[in-house]
Amino acid sequence: MLLRTGAITRLGSVESESTTSDFEPEARAHHHSTSSSMLFTTHDGVELNLIDTPGHPEFVGSALAVLPAVETAVVVVNAATGVEFNTRRLFHAAGEAGLARMVVVNKLDLAPPRLANLLGELTASLGTRLLPINLPTTNLLDVVDCFEQEAGAVAFGSVKDAHRALVEAVVEVDDAELERYLSGTQRSADELRSTFVRAMKLGHVVPVLFTSAKTGAGIDDLLHVLVKDAPSPVSGRTRRLSKNGELVEIACEERAPLLAHVFKVTADPHLGQVAMVRVLQGALGPATPFLAGDESKPRKAGHLMKIEGRDHPELETVALAGDIVALGRIEDLHVDMVLHAPELKDTWVMPRPKYPTPMLSLAVSNKSKADDVKVGQALARLAEEDPTFSYTHDPVTHELVLSGLGEVHLRVMLERLKNRSRVAVVSKAPTIPYRETIGAVAEGHYRHRKQTGGAGQFAEVFLRIEPLPRGSGFEFKSEVFGGAIPHQFLPSVEKGVHDALERGVLAGFPVFDVRVVVTDGKTHSVDSKDIAFRTAAKWAVRDALPRARPALLEPVVNLEVTAPEEYMGAVTGEMKGVRGRILGMEALPGGLSVVRALAPLAELRDFAGTLRGVTGGHGTFTVELAQYEPVPQHTHNKLVDARAAHRVLEDAP
Repeated sequence: MLLRTGAITRLGSVESESTTSDFEPEARAHHHSTSSSMLFTTHDGVELNLIDTPGHPEFVGSALAVLPAVETAVVVVNAATGVEFNTRRLFHAAGEAGLARMVVVNKLDLAPPRLANLLGELTASLGTRLLPINLPTTNLLDVVDCFEQEAGAVAFGSVKDAHRALVEAVVEVDDAELERYLSGTQRSADELRSTFVRAMKLGHVVPVLFTSAKTGAGIDDLLHVLVKDAPSPVSGRTRRLSKNGELVEIACEERAPLLAHVFKVTADPHLGQVAMVRVLQGALGPATPFLAGDESKPRKAGHLMKIEGRDHPELETVALAGDIVALGRIEDLHVDMVLHAPELKDTWVMPRPKYPTPMLSLAVSNKSKADDVKVGQALARLAEEDPTFSYTHDPVTHELVLSGLGEVHLRVMLERLKNRSRVAVVSKAPTIPYRETIGAVAEGHYRHRKQTGGAGQFAEVFLRIEPLPRGSGFEFKSEVFGGAIPHQFLPSVEKGVHDALERGVLAGFPVFDVRVVVTDGKTHSVDSKDIAFRTAAKWAVRDALPRARPALLEPVVNLEVTAPEEYMGAVTGEMKGVRGRILGMEALPGGLSVVRALAPLAELRDFAGTLRGVTGGHGTFTVELAQYEPVPQHTHNKLVDARAAHRVLEDAP
């Protein structure tokens, strides 16, 4: 489309790493899009804003994030491979977002044997509302318009049949047209197209177009449909924003006060943070004051740009309602933030798309300690750009853990970390955050006495540990009377208790669901100090733990797997192999099913690869911590033995 409209002068290709949209080094290295990219062109006097999004299922977050910014979703299907899992997911997500939808079947030149059955596959997977509005010619070098009844030979099917299907589908949205149809009145191609466009905007029909980007077949048809038929910002859907907690409709009105939505942010080496913005109403210029989110101090855009892949030409006019522009050299703008005129002092929020939960994690460590701050800042920027990527510092294992949608996703994020920030990290599978707990009440005691040349240390602590219900965490209580332990030392006693509970006696994991009650103690008028009571409390807890029936717990997660229905048998079989307890199944639109289960996190290390194998790459899953449960005996023994071996090494001279 860019070549045909004169926006570029040379046709790029994925194979030669020369496409306009896949300009990032990660996209070129992997030969597919790894993030959304903005493009624009003009055809027949109409400006087209195009957003190219990744098709790989592990980068679906980038595609979902731009749905609020557009009127039409063009779902591209590879003629050689047919409908893939992500095709279904994004097709239905666009429908739920209220977008007009089109299906473009590309690469005609690669799949002649498949073409005859492809429409059937599309309707079976995406619904019966799909109707072809063109069909490829027998030589696959051109397409035939199905709004016309008479046409040349086509590669498969019949133009007359396709025309009849169009007529029967579109008259259902207009009673007057239905009466004309039933009376036998013939309609012109222009009249039929006009009614079809109305039906498409209502979501009643979804046009299917055939193209070949390599040969150019069907590209003119696609441009014609986008310019003449697809809804414009003015004629398309209204936006729904939350205003002070209540949803309101926002029309695309140029004379209204400014409202704009940030749908993507990225880091540019020359421009700093760049925010991609859809102007919902009003106008935005370099000097236009606006408030970002709940801020109270107005800002100005300063630099307003259009985006052409890697290029950022300055915009010479203001951006009006419906425009998509970029703001450069302006910090602290975040995805889904609403920019609004200062007079609109309400709280404005754009409802977020439902993003899949990151399901695969890696623990990383810096090759150089000097990079700690640099890595933290770089990860924060990556998480801001990609709503399906996150990072956290695990307080139990003390590891920096990155989470994403799969192996490819995380690999690309590490590549971005290296390419953009010039820092390298070492990655490994994260440590499973096991816990320890107790099953009985026990008492502990420790007297700490240390005498040096000067002042000594003295403290004595008596305490009791009690089990709490699962999920209660930790409680500290004092039953000390008569000043046996002066009040000012109780915070130090509690710190010592925390020190002890950080490493349990079975396998060195933190101890949870415990109440510690300090019952008595002794003090010395000169030698008692905070450090003495902290030390005494720590060893009093360690004295009690072995007699309190210590036990090991493992994290159990809610596991939700989504896959085409035909793979559900294999999926449920694999769940049994990971000690999964199936809770239920549910059918979803588009031939998909979801199965929900409880499963130990430790068993899911390789589940992403396993699921990909049994579903042909069409399955996805999410995990969310549900609870902690006792580990099986063999796991218990393995963890305790590993801790014992570690202790031997620690004790070695």
